[in-house]
Amino acid sequence: MHETPAIAPTAPPRPAYVRIVLAICALLLFFGGLGAFPLLEPDEGRYAEIPREMLAVRDFVTPRLNGVLYFEKPPLYYWLNAAALSALRPEVACRLASAFFGLAGVGLAWVLGFSIGGRRTALFSAVVLGTSPLWLALSRANIIDMTLSFFLSATLVCFWLAQEREKGAPGERLAWYGMFLAAALATLTKGLIGFVIPGAVIFFYLLFARRWRLLPRVPWIGGIALFLLVAAPWHVLAARRNPDFLWYYFVHEHFLRYTTPEANRQEPFWYFAAILALGLLPWSGLLPAAGRLYRRGAGRLRDRPGLIFLACWAGFVFLFFSASQSKLVPYILPAFPPLAVLIALGMEEKEGRSLALRIGGALGALVLTGLAAAFVWASLGKVERFASVFTPSLFVFALPALGAGLLATALWARQGARRLWVLAAVPALIFGCLWALGPRVSRRLSNREIARVLASRLQPGDEVFAYRCYPQTVPVYIRREIGVVAFVGELDFGSERLPPAERARRFPNPEGFRSLWSSGRTVYMVLERVDLPKLAGDGLAPGPILVDREKYLLMTNH
Repeated sequence: MHETPAIAPTAPPRPAYVRIVLAICALLLFFGGLGAFPLLEPDEGRYAEIPREMLAVRDFVTPRLNGVLYFEKPPLYYWLNAAALSALRPEVACRLASAFFGLAGVGLAWVLGFSIGGRRTALFSAVVLGTSPLWLALSRANIIDMTLSFFLSATLVCFWLAQEREKGAPGERLAWYGMFLAAALATLTKGLIGFVIPGAVIFFYLLFARRWRLLPRVPWIGGIALFLLVAAPWHVLAARRNPDFLWYYFVHEHFLRYTTPEANRQEPFWYFAAILALGLLPWSGLLPAAGRLYRRGAGRLRDRPGLIFLACWAGFVFLFFSASQSKLVPYILPAFPPLAVLIALGMEEKEGRSLALRIGGALGALVLTGLAAAFVWASLGKVERFASVFTPSLFVFALPALGAGLLATALWARQGARRLWVLAAVPALIFGCLWALGPRVSRRLSNREIARVLASRLQPGDEVFAYRCYPQTVPVYIRREIGVVAFVGELDFGSERLPPAERARRFPNPEGFRSLWSSGRTVYMVLERVDLPKLAGDGLAPGPILVDREKYLLMTNH
């Protein structure tokens, strides 16, 4: 049952060759060059090291980071990475799940768009989401949030498909159980929000759409049993094996992180509005036109429950995370699929040629055109921070992006959504520019080169320590834990659970480390350049520098 806009008939199926070209483009965007640059600090290193240690100690219940307990997240994402690490190198293995679920999320947007608006809306929804810069970039990063976003979206899409079917219709019961299963997997990915967010979205949809009669159709007993069967065992096992798990995982990591500045990630309330505006470019320029779908009077809106559902979904995610005392860019990802469908529906109205739509699309293209011009300038070696010489890989994306941006700006100002593909090409090419900058960025945000030097020199009995920092990618590449001097950070909880002697050995203060550094044993130290002057104050004599990167240094005591 589709909520097809009355003025936009469902488009006929596209020729097979068009679908093949779209599939190839999608695979290239999400999987092309996935391992072209090393894992970046800090998140990519963290979410590679935890599954590496799971494989090393054969313990898939208790997550550990650098050898200490780490209960910030459930294990599903770690399990996926551990499985991939068994067969692939870290750069590809640990980005594979995000890329897969990012592309699968585009598929969910297509399904939702088809159910609400028909074939043409489905295609527009998939194109909008699949070329949104933030969705695309984070789909290629080793972080948990894309996997979470997929399972949250799958939960809500299954709910929508189930409630759209007539009671007892084929597929209805499967969709309800799919909802419970996806919620369980979301919970195993990132905790309680796996069912809190979908539950709240569904509640507000039932409230505003006045569809409480749906509740008796839900197979509550079987669904809850399925949810618990999937989500509960790990939580029970982790609590039985680790006495402090329940308090830290449920209280510290869920409630205190949300309600207090405990995590030191405070941002203003409007933070995610800015992230959405930038992360959805150029499509965010079409949001005002999509908002006009709601200006038809309450009576008409009740005839289009899909609009209510999309607003509840995107609106709750935005408000929920905006109210949090802990904000990070990826948190807003679950709002992207419903916004993509809303934008697609907005493009369908008045055949995609309304003034608001044309101006919004042109402005979005114009902003990306300015960014493309900056990339062209950087590719010529004019921006010292990125390159001091001509960079062909950046130029080959930046120049077409500039041309496509200028063309899209002109065409959308005149013809609107009829030029969808021209506008979609701009963010895709801009992403190519970002990919081309990856090796340059990795010089500052990765320690693979330091790890390679370490791996070539380490002998039995040698020690590796980090000084006043914890470089997360080093243990991944040298395949061993490291000591940490005068710093704990997110390792604080786990390090406190070590026996006192072990804690003093692995997490020494400068005084405790001094005797090892000045001993006859070979010790390697990774430190940030800004901390180099602090060595003398801590009584540590600087040694030979073996690797000098932009941010990190590798030093030895002999």
